[in-house]
Amino acid sequence: MAIQIDSDKCGHVENCMGGGICIKICEQGAIVEENGDVKIIPDNCDDCDLCISNCPNQAIMKI
Repeated sequence: MAIQIDSDKCGHVENCMGGGICIKICEQGAIVEENGDVKIIPDNCDDCDLCISNCPNQAIMKI
């Protein structure tokens, strides 16, 4: 399954209460910072769900 970031809920990296925790904990490099925004690289995602369970804004979900 693919993941998706709700841009309305995501505080972007500079405003994230977790300091971009989703990027830091993704061991596969599936979530990266690009110009202050959080970007998903679907081909790298292994469906571990760490980003979903750790996002302080509950902005990441499976689609």
